Amino acid sequence: AASALLFFASAADAKLAGNKLSSNSWPAAKADATILAANKLAASKLPPEGFLVHRYAANPAGVAGLIATDAGREVLTFIVSCALPEGTSLVATGPGDITYEFFGEIGLAKEWLHNALDNEGRGWMSACLFARTSGSHVPVPLSMRGQHRALALAPGEAETYTLEEGAYYGDYFTPDNESTACRGEDKFLLGNVGGLSERVCTETNPPDAALTVCGFRYAGACGDFAPAHACEHFSVHDAYRDCHAQPSVSHDRSTEYKQVITIYVHD
Repeated sequence: AASALLFFASAADAKLAGNKLSSNSWPAAKADATILAANKLAASKLPPEGFLVHRYAANPAGVAGLIATDAGREVLTFIVSCALPEGTSLVATGPGDITYEFFGEIGLAKEWLHNALDNEGRGWMSACLFARTSGSHVPVPLSMRGQHRALALAPGEAETYTLEEGAYYGDYFTPDNESTACRGEDKFLLGNVGGLSERVCTETNPPDAALTVCGFRYAGACGDFAPAHACEHFSVHDAYRDCHAQPSVSHDRSTEYKQVITIYVHD
């Protein structure tokens, strides 16, 4: 599994020689879906002058399949920004001996610097990558919420981002890519209002109602605003948890996903 490889190796005193990240499709998504930056994510931007960055050298075997193409580097940008905290970067060498630097932003799996991802880390990384996918190709500021200290709300965030789009979870690192999305209350009841109009990955795909427009498994409604729903709990932090691949009135807990990211957008 990709998560068993060490994407990050020993510390490196590296210099930035190039960062040619293009806006390309995410090859792991099962549809024409593009990962777009969220409101507190800016991984492809350089840090301010004088900003201290702890640089780490990439494990060549771990990034070989991503660093070779524009699309792969786009994916790696978001992998690093989801995994590593602000002030940390990954340095890797691509074709033509061009050096690329990818910046951390959220810090959902900083342990990946030194160890293979465990199941919890895989879950958070997967949820982050799925949640940042958009089928509309239009950047939409997002509020990402979940039961992880790296997703703590910033002052004023809850008041600015009030429309609940849905929740994302699964396992990006399996061969069949267990990407799953459920539809949040506002997306379910109000439809495409405000910032929800450009977020389509919790909408069903007309040819196949089992999938969303972005190719994710469609788990139905997230919460108990619908009779059958995918998630068992909705926390005081406005985040779903203990979610499933199918909606149900009574779930088999052996199939639940605990690492879930709920997305809110502005009204």
